Amino acid sequence: MLLKTRLFGEVKVKDEEVIHFTKPILGFDDCRQYLLMENESIFPTFWLQSINDPNLAFPVVSPFSVDDNYSINLQNLDLDDINLKSLDEALVLTLMVVPQTLASIRTNLRAPIIYNPEKRIAKQLILYDEKYPIHFYVMDNVNN
Repeated sequence: MLLKTRLFGEVKVKDEEVIHFTKPILGFDDCRQYLLMENESIFPTFWLQSINDPNLAFPVVSPFSVDDNYSINLQNLDLDDINLKSLDEALVLTLMVVPQTLASIRTNLRAPIIYNPEKRIAKQLILYDEKYPIHFYVMDNVNN
């Protein structure tokens, strides 16, 4: 399939590259299929490009790369939803907001995306632990 995207132009999509979300990302109920894309010319290099809406792409980052103390505990149900035995098998990502002002770059550490790369299944979790902010300002924590 050929997908005409706003950020990446025309992208050839193979069925085996498609990530299926068991539940949609909050606020985007009609989008459950994505590609994980890497583009070194666009910060932060990794993006979740929606297949359902070619105009929608989320910059994503590993929360472990922006917060050295980041950790999450998953319930068995969360692991089962995406066919995982442990979190070690997953790729954990968080959505970023990248506005014009670099100091305002932030990520939501309270709503990580847990991705099973082997099965290409993902889901967004909502953590009720208030130790992680919804707005984690990345630039404020670069040297910490």
